Amino acid sequence: MRMQKYWYLGFLGLVGIYFLPEVTKVFSGEASLWKLTNILWFLWFLNFIPDGKSEKRED
Repeated sequence: MRMQKYWYLGFLGLVGIYFLPEVTKVFSGEASLWKLTNILWFLWFLNFIPDGKSEKRED
């Protein structure tokens, strides 16, 4: 397995933790649905997932 080219961008997903209280307010009805877009910050965490081997070993 190999880390993705831009693995360090996965740290941007930590910004989503800062906005998590606003996201939970949406589900309790205290905030507008636009605040739910802050959950998109967590998509940056996908850069931490390593790439699988694309080359098959030939014997």
